[in-house]
Amino acid sequence: MGFNGSLIPRLIAAFHDDRDTVETIENALMSFEHYHAAIYELEIKRLQYSGKAMEADVYRELIPQLDRTRTRLHNALLTQVSLLNRIAAEAGLPPVYDGIISEDRPYRREVANAVLEYVRQIIDGRS
Repeated sequence: MGFNGSLIPRLIAAFHDDRDTVETIENALMSFEHYHAAIYELEIKRLQYSGKAMEADVYRELIPQLDRTRTRLHNALLTQVSLLNRIAAEAGLPPVYDGIISEDRPYRREVANAVLEYVRQIIDGRS
């Protein structure tokens, strides 16, 4: 179970002449990084607070806002993974993510972890 990133080039190739669908795929993939960045920012702010570099009143105001943003982007990520699976099905390809896509736990975390692993693989594989 997980995110099959090796299907992404095949998915793009299947729709190479359909600009709208290729842009939809791109937007879905970019949503992964937006979620990653939201997690990173939240954790950096927590680190600043724990290192006494951020005052408690700022922390109490900022952290819930950042956490809501992270949650919103997590929910959007679930929608985008579902969308990629629908596009893959339309192309006659297997699902990009072969697990359960749900806002319920533990599934939402499993999807997020698989997507974050895909982002890591992209970064590690850069030329």
